[in-house]
Amino acid sequence: DAVPFSAGSCPQGHNGEGCSTLPWPKNDEVGLHMLQSVSHQIRAKRAPGWQSGAEPLKILFIGNSFTYGPPPFDREDQKSLNNLPRLFKFVAESLGKQVIQEEDTIGGCTLERHLPSNNPEACTDASRCRPVDTFPRVNASLKCTMPQGITPVSPTYSPCPQKLLRQPHGPWDVIAVNDHSWSLPVSEIRRNYVHPALEELAEVLEHTAEQSRKAKPLLAMYMTWAYLNGVSFSTPTSGKTGCWTKGDPVALTYLSPGNWREKVKNFACQGYAIAQGAATTFSHGANVLVPAGLAWQAARGSPAIDPSCKQEVDEEYDMKPPLNLTLPLPPSRPELARWSGEQAGSLLYRDKGPNYTSKYSSSPDIHVDHHPSALGMYLNALVFYATLFESSPIGAGVPNGQVIDDMTLPTVDPEDAA
Repeated sequence: DAVPFSAGSCPQGHNGEGCSTLPWPKNDEVGLHMLQSVSHQIRAKRAPGWQSGAEPLKILFIGNSFTYGPPPFDREDQKSLNNLPRLFKFVAESLGKQVIQEEDTIGGCTLERHLPSNNPEACTDASRCRPVDTFPRVNASLKCTMPQGITPVSPTYSPCPQKLLRQPHGPWDVIAVNDHSWSLPVSEIRRNYVHPALEELAEVLEHTAEQSRKAKPLLAMYMTWAYLNGVSFSTPTSGKTGCWTKGDPVALTYLSPGNWREKVKNFACQGYAIAQGAATTFSHGANVLVPAGLAWQAARGSPAIDPSCKQEVDEEYDMKPPLNLTLPLPPSRPELARWSGEQAGSLLYRDKGPNYTSKYSSSPDIHVDHHPSALGMYLNALVFYATLFESSPIGAGVPNGQVIDDMTLPTVDPEDAA
């Protein structure tokens, strides 16, 4: 078995330039444990061929801005996003694998808004759906629709929920999903939004597999990351209009057991709460967990988890947390955790510019929000590769303005990737 959490030198014959080494632990026992925890169910279910590269992996990403990746304030080409689907494809193809990627993304929304039950084909009911004909990233000829009432919207979105069932390239191999960044740490949001959405998707994928007589696509849950310093504001914020139709996130947070503020009070605590919430998805249809959030923890030096917040989170699960790992995962080579501390850690997050007052840091020199920078999203792409292909991404190409599926990739400093 490959070890998804490994780090070291570039492959023999490389001098370290243009290939990546990874900022997470090299400890084989920890790596194997993680692999077994997040992907033991999928080995016998993969469609033959794509893992070896003999056939293209057909993957659909469904999610929000943590998937499509809005750009920083100063990027000359604002159409060049920190786009996970394309960065993943770039990484995979640089390592000899073939990938066909598609995307269905709506910023600020829950996974529930993307479900087939909310997005029927050829919907003309204006009270229920709106045509996707003003989003430059979606070809109007596709005649996609999205739920009515979501506002505001951005040209960076790429909404087309109908892609799931249309299967434009043949049966999907993987459906990779993420939910709103508030969702996984809050039990009532998981119960009302995350788990039912995954259950519907799993049922739909079962039916499509029966119809196509192909292997059931993997349903991969994308575990996202904690904010720079956790959640610094004292109360949860209201959800975006049209994105929370099964209950307001503020009310659901207060209805959930325990002290929400304690669970997300800093980077380590929020990361722990996200990780445990993500692990619950195995019981609701997910086949594999892509642990990007744990890679961020390791990249930032695996800061210790405060016992008080760990206690609050663990009590949600009757002191039996679903992720059977000892967290945080310690980096065996601390020098690779180059993003520890607030200033260095901020490089993993999107820079909003000097006129932006960050609610994620009190430092006057830090102007980031909670979205990933190009470096942060590249790390996510490496974790996706390691998890889905069960192979080390050491030696992957480093993005530097290459064009992937009509989008120019951002540039990542090779020294940061080395």
